[in-house]
Amino acid sequence: MSNQTDLPQPYGFPPEDEISISELLMKLWAKRGLILVLPVVFAGLTIAGLLAGKTAQQTTVSYYIELSGIYLGDMPSSESEDERDSDSDSDSKVTTRYPNGTLFSPQDLLNPAVLKSLGDEFNLDPLDLADNLDVQYGTPLSNGVLAEYRAALSANGKATPEDLATINARFQAKLDAASKRGLKITVHFVELDLVESQGLEIALRLPKVWNQVFTSQFNTTLNPTIVGLRWADAINLDTTTGLQEADIQLNQLKLGTELISKDGRLRGIVNVGGASANDLLGYIDDFQTIFFEPLYLEAFERDSTLSRIYEQDLNLQITKVTNEITELNARLSDIRDFQFSSRGAGGSGNAGGDRASLDGTAFGEVVSLAERAALSNYLQSSLDQRYELIKELTELEAKLQRITRASGTSKESAITPEFVEMGVKRYESIIAGYRDLLTKAQAITIGRTPEFYAVMTQPEVDGQLIEKRDLLFIALALALGGMLGLVVA
Repeated sequence: MSNQTDLPQPYGFPPEDEISISELLMKLWAKRGLILVLPVVFAGLTIAGLLAGKTAQQTTVSYYIELSGIYLGDMPSSESEDERDSDSDSDSKVTTRYPNGTLFSPQDLLNPAVLKSLGDEFNLDPLDLADNLDVQYGTPLSNGVLAEYRAALSANGKATPEDLATINARFQAKLDAASKRGLKITVHFVELDLVESQGLEIALRLPKVWNQVFTSQFNTTLNPTIVGLRWADAINLDTTTGLQEADIQLNQLKLGTELISKDGRLRGIVNVGGASANDLLGYIDDFQTIFFEPLYLEAFERDSTLSRIYEQDLNLQITKVTNEITELNARLSDIRDFQFSSRGAGGSGNAGGDRASLDGTAFGEVVSLAERAALSNYLQSSLDQRYELIKELTELEAKLQRITRASGTSKESAITPEFVEMGVKRYESIIAGYRDLLTKAQAITIGRTPEFYAVMTQPEVDGQLIEKRDLLFIALALALGGMLGLVVA
């Protein structure tokens, strides 16, 4: 019997073609340098590419500021309810306001006056600054709210649309409250042909310039109605036109003085003559009684043509306001009738409520209650509107009575040039006293709110050199280099 080694081998099969694991490992060990070098080279090239890309992307600098002097939500307590804007804050919407109640917007930092002042400092075109500066609501705390929001969504993956809407509303309010406590300022310094240090300086200067411009030029610390009042230092009280202008300006000065006297922050303020806002109101009333009324009546008696034209205009205004009041009265009557009829139809006692629940009309009752609540708000706004119209009508009728009384006065004038000169001096004294009172009021409010912001973080170039996702690219480069090294070995 022959040995198995003597058996013929299959055709084309070499006699010795076994794979020796030990020999393969020895060959790989001999090429260990190549196997180790290739992964390192691939990882190094990947890191270099990532750093080069990140360096090219780092063209902006940004930082956060806290809105310390801007009020979040409701207006400050020193402002009265009548001074609130018609679009005042609701419970579901958080807004920001200056100390005088004017709405604040992040775009105020990009106001043309702010950009012009900033451009003059750095010798830059304000238009270029507007294109390469970005200001948005945001704080580092808002990132935490966003992370909490994502976690809530993940935990409620099978929630109903109603539950998701509730979650969105709840976190939207929290996000608004967190983000609107500060601003994120971003400067694209490369687009401005600046180096990084200059971009950092512009980022730091922007809120300071905004603070200076909006406190000095725009008077955001005083009531906006006071700021909007205008007057002339001197008016010719010897002409009919001049007296009409003085009549308008006296009313504006009186309104501004009343607002200053009602502002709790300005209690006790006096002008250079030692007169308070209430004292100045008395001076204005005395001037109107002693000087203005006689001059006014005398001027309209001399110019009967202008008197007739002015009287016709007043009559037209009175007719217009009267028609508006009549329409409001009819509207108020309809609202009251609807409310009374709804209450009468609602039934009395608990039995009616039980029947409403049983026959499925409870929803209709809820809707009716909601409608009556909405009508109550509308009723209050209509009453306020009628009150303002009645005040306007009273003022117009008083002016008409003055004109009518002037036309019936004696032709003999008792007004002397000395009397007119004395009236002009008294009017100029009132103007000077009001101006000094206004200047001191502004200085006090600015002193109580010296800065609208506080630095929250230091400016830094956006983007990290190595992020978490970059580690994945480096790991893949190591793996690819190792596999290639094995194949080559």
